[in-house]
Amino acid sequence: MRKNDFTRILLLIISISMFVIGFVISDMNIEILILGILGIVSLVILDRQATKIVELSEGNPKVKTVRLLNMFTLLIVILCFIFASLSPDNQISITEDNKTLIIGLMSVCMMFFGNLSPKIPFNRYLGLRLPWTIRDEETWKVAHRLVGYSSFPIAIIMFIMSFFIDDNTVGMVGFLTWVMIPSIYSFIFYYKKLKGLN
Repeated sequence: MRKNDFTRILLLIISISMFVIGFVISDMNIEILILGILGIVSLVILDRQATKIVELSEGNPKVKTVRLLNMFTLLIVILCFIFASLSPDNQISITEDNKTLIIGLMSVCMMFFGNLSPKIPFNRYLGLRLPWTIRDEETWKVAHRLVGYSSFPIAIIMFIMSFFIDDNTVGMVGFLTWVMIPSIYSFIFYYKKLKGLN
C-alpha cells in the first residue's frame, strides 16, 4: 500500500469518526474534547504529508501555501475549541456580547483564505473540493481565483451589515454567498468545458 493511500484512509477514518461522535455522544464537554483532538490530529497529518498530498517538491512555494493554510486552520480549530470550552453552554454562538468579535474574525478568516486561495495547488484535501473542481485542474484554478476575488468584498459587506441585521443571518448568508458564487460559476465553467470536448 502506498503511503499516500494510507494517509487517505487515515483521514477518512478520522472524518467518519468525527461525524459519528457528533451524533452519538450526548455530553457536550466530551464531544468538544474528542472532536477537537481528532481535528488537530487530522491537520497535523495533513501538514506532515503536504508534499505527498499535493505531489510537489518540498521547496515548491505552493507547498508552503498549503502548510500556511493548514497551520492557520489548526490555529482556528484550537481557538474555537478553547472558546467553546470556556463558554457557559459549551458552544460557539453569536451573542450580543461577542457578535462584533465573531463576525470580525469570520471576515478576517475569509480575507486570509481568499488571499491565499489562488495559490492552493490542485489537490483533494484542501480548498474548494467539489466533484467538478477535483476532476479538472483548470476548473480548480477558476474556482479558487473567484474565491480570492469575492472574499474581500463579501467579508467587508458582511462586517458592515452585522451592525444593521441579525448577526447569525449575516454570518450564514455571507459564508454561503462566499462558497456558492465560485461553486456555481466553476460548475458552469466545467460543464461548458466538458460539453466543448464532446
